[in-house]
Amino acid sequence: MVANWWNQKEKKRAELCRTFKTSRLQEVTSTSSRVKSCQMRFALLFFLSALFSVACAQSDPSNFYKSVVPDVTINIHKHPTGADMIEITMRAEGYPQDLLKSQIKKLGEYLHSEPRGVDVGSYGPDPAQPGLKFTKGEFAIDGVIDRKNGTFRINPFAQAMAGAPDPWTIHGMEIQFQGEVPTSEIPRRWPSQFVPGEGRFEGEKDSRLTGVEYRITLLSQDPTKFDIPEPGQKPSSQPQEKGKSNGLDWTSIVVFFVAVGAVGALVYSLLLRVRPKVSK
Repeated sequence: MVANWWNQKEKKRAELCRTFKTSRLQEVTSTSSRVKSCQMRFALLFFLSALFSVACAQSDPSNFYKSVVPDVTINIHKHPTGADMIEITMRAEGYPQDLLKSQIKKLGEYLHSEPRGVDVGSYGPDPAQPGLKFTKGEFAIDGVIDRKNGTFRINPFAQAMAGAPDPWTIHGMEIQFQGEVPTSEIPRRWPSQFVPGEGRFEGEKDSRLTGVEYRITLLSQDPTKFDIPEPGQKPSSQPQEKGKSNGLDWTSIVVFFVAVGAVGALVYSLLLRVRPKVSK
């Protein structure tokens, strides 16, 4: 009986092939199957686009830099006499002047140099808003910029700013070295469990420009744990550089393709569940 049924089915298939002049029959899917197929294709494209964006974001070295919101901006430039001129501006309105004075004193202790001509006060950036005041400190000090060796000292600034009580606690810092030309001894970025940071070198965009700017995040308020490289030191480890070759972030690429494979396996399993119906 089974053999007869199979022979009749094959005979009917052969007649249909001769009628439509084709060597095989095309499967005709139902409307619901086509809709499900389109939905799965859209989902696949969506996931691939999202994963590609994540991979690009992970490989973009400026992503960290842009994510840091500075609570304090520090401008530094070298005076013709050799002194380092410092200007510190606090982002929080009404930042206590006495607190900033104590931080400037601590900076001198970390640099082993007495701050000179310290002037701390309030200033209004917008004449139309006279009530808007920010705290600023200006002074001279030694031991920050070392042009002979092409290095800066950054760690003492983070140490001096750490430990302020709420609501004045510093979490993000911006340090600008105005007019300085970066050398091979100046770190681009450094890994740290407590004070990660990344720099932007102006001369890379336009050779007529000079200056180095860093963004730093204080993940701890304990200055004894801070390990920003000092002059003559290199970062102890470079986890950001692992898996890179010729500027490519291979870790992100591997993660991306693994994720793509997982999505492909998911879509394939869904396709096996949604089998197209053959019209009779």
